Amino acid sequence: MRDVPRNMRKTGMLLFRDAFMEAAQNEKLMCVVHTAHAAEILLKARIAQEHPLLIFSQLPTLDKNSKDTLGLIDLLEKGRTLSYAELPSRLWATTGIKIDRLEQYLEFGKLRNQIIHLSTTNTEKAPDDITLLYSLQLLDPLVESFWGHSVFDFINNDYSYDNSFLSSGFMEERISKIHPIDERLRRLLGETSRKNLEIMSHINDLDESESNEVLTPTLEEYLQYQQENPPESYPYASETELIERWDNFLNSF
Repeated sequence: MRDVPRNMRKTGMLLFRDAFMEAAQNEKLMCVVHTAHAAEILLKARIAQEHPLLIFSQLPTLDKNSKDTLGLIDLLEKGRTLSYAELPSRLWATTGIKIDRLEQYLEFGKLRNQIIHLSTTNTEKAPDDITLLYSLQLLDPLVESFWGHSVFDFINNDYSYDNSFLSSGFMEERISKIHPIDERLRRLLGETSRKNLEIMSHINDLDESESNEVLTPTLEEYLQYQQENPPESYPYASETELIERWDNFLNSF
């Protein structure tokens, strides 16, 4: 029972990472389901830090066959945990933490239910955009306030995961279409992302040029920009070192 909260928060963050990348890469429906599932696990993990039994709405009942001590197997087989909609109230009651965007939280849960039960939604907005906004405005700031780590940390540190989407500027470009790059996001995305996005913008300007008269000075400007802003170099790390770094990161969480 002692390890339950920690195991839950690791599982929840790994699921959140994958769901966030699904949304960033424009996968429409399942990113909603996976993100809502991650949110449910992560809120339960924080509540379970106070005591694991607090995440249950129904506990096993005592009868003549009951053992002396309530065990994890009993809870898995006969217990019932809180629903997605019930979690904000239990979180507040047990920790004093309020979800400020409560309406957004509940509406996202309704959207998840529509997809699970009917495989469609009644929203005019793209589900992947809704998922990114939910993640950036509500879930990721919340979990970072819980444990000091963001979903971006889980993308950056996993050796088996392609994290170039962050540093290349593609993630920043995707986010900036629906959400401003505020101070928190700048810290998480990093300056390399901003620089690479600027370079991509220069390349796009070149591609959109309609004549050589426009192309030549723009190209010179771009080459000058590259000289003034050389790409950052990173020391090579072996797979063994990357695996060790990932294991250390997980163990610290």
